[in-house]
Amino acid sequence: MLTAAYARYSSDQQRDASLDDQLRNCRAYCARQGWPAPVEYTDAATSGARNDRAGYRRLLADASRYAVVLVDDLSRLSRDSAECAMAVRRLKFAGVRLIGVGDGVDTARKSHKADVGLRGLMSELYLDDLAEKTHRGLTGRALQGASAGGLPYGYRVSAVGQRVIDDGQAAVVRRIYAAYIAGQSPRAIADALNRERVPSPRGSTWAMSVIYGDTARGIGILANPIYVGRQVWNRSRWVKHPDTGRRLRQNRPEAEWITTEHPELAIIDAATWSAAQARIRGARPKRKGTPHAGPGRPPRHLLSGLLRCACCGGAMVVVDRYRYGCSTHKDRGESACPSRLRVPRTALEDALLAAVREQLLTDASFQRLQRAVADALKRAMPDTSTLQRALAVAERVRGNILAALRAGIITPSTQAELLAAEAAVKQASDAITSARHHQPAHVIPRLRERWHAIVTDLANVTRDIPAARNALRDLLGERITVAPNENGDLIAEVAASELQINMVAGAGFEPATFGL
Repeated sequence: MLTAAYARYSSDQQRDASLDDQLRNCRAYCARQGWPAPVEYTDAATSGARNDRAGYRRLLADASRYAVVLVDDLSRLSRDSAECAMAVRRLKFAGVRLIGVGDGVDTARKSHKADVGLRGLMSELYLDDLAEKTHRGLTGRALQGASAGGLPYGYRVSAVGQRVIDDGQAAVVRRIYAAYIAGQSPRAIADALNRERVPSPRGSTWAMSVIYGDTARGIGILANPIYVGRQVWNRSRWVKHPDTGRRLRQNRPEAEWITTEHPELAIIDAATWSAAQARIRGARPKRKGTPHAGPGRPPRHLLSGLLRCACCGGAMVVVDRYRYGCSTHKDRGESACPSRLRVPRTALEDALLAAVREQLLTDASFQRLQRAVADALKRAMPDTSTLQRALAVAERVRGNILAALRAGIITPSTQAELLAAEAAVKQASDAITSARHHQPAHVIPRLRERWHAIVTDLANVTRDIPAARNALRDLLGERITVAPNENGDLIAEVAASELQINMVAGAGFEPATFGL
């Protein structure tokens, strides 16, 4: 009987030992039942309210391989009642039994729906209650003038747990404000700080966004009112997306903000703050009819997020209306990445699409892919000869024990040895059965179906950018490195886990030969 075990813990303040504890309970349960040790799936420091956990998704995808899935308790599987119920239905549909070794949930029982429903609801209520109590406590701290989370750059925690000004970082903050008021751009300020190797708030290099910030959220050096001695808390809240389970920020109405004055924390004076805010307002004119580009807005350009700078490895994004360029150079300055390369957007997109259509999306290329996949599947077929030898050994041991019993040779350990031998025979037999049912041939027809879907998505690139981006990602991966060669021609090297593709982009952006 093939089994799997899933373990998870939520906070990065917990320990990996939590996973070991959960898995140890699952292994012990398997041992008591005479089952083989389970295949283990884990997610560390990941909330159970999210359904995009990597280990969790792999478990659901692989579930049909197993007869039983074990969890320490049902809350490890999910803390969302609807997601938990859906996961149980998926497992039941795949013929998989779910067992909570600690809380007694067992989908083999007729009453399991009540158990799953009640425990899922209890887990969800636990999260709601925890969030409410946490927010209540932070509200109390904010009303008392204490920090309600996060330590902005320019401050440190004193021996008595209070925020105090860090003189070294405060000098950098004053320098940023002075330079910005004097007319320097955030990009130029970041570049100067990086040239002097001044540590950023996170200890790496300075980025334009860290300096410019976001006035709506009150974050960033130039946008955070704490630097003038004013703390504003409760500007936003985090809500869970109903489909992905990811947390998204939503702005709260200004009436719910909690503002307290802390003159002892002021690093700049009111005149400096006002001058900086006036320049920010002038640099960010509000245009009617322009919607706010909030979080989660899909990329508007075909290759955004897929291109990589050959100099620093950073993402290449649209840096102006017509060209792709290195985002690191754009946001952090020349000291962080010296690449000034600018690639015409439409020329690169057209050349890449033409190369893909002409060299990859052909019948000859697909036939090569079919052969490569068939060879890979053949190599991945389980070796039943090794399993047959293991079964023969297990049966021989069992036969010896049975022969001893017939001869009247009985010891205190005979029963345990016989049970262990029977379990070994069953495990070997199950492994052979699983290997014989390993039928990967269905992959090939689905390959053709996926191939046609990619062709269709790329044909509709002008009408559906997200679908075309996904199609390119499936074909090419997410790393297309762009750089000039020794002749000055642009070369886009496209490397994915299963595809090794080179595209030479010169004056005419003519593609080189593609290979699988």
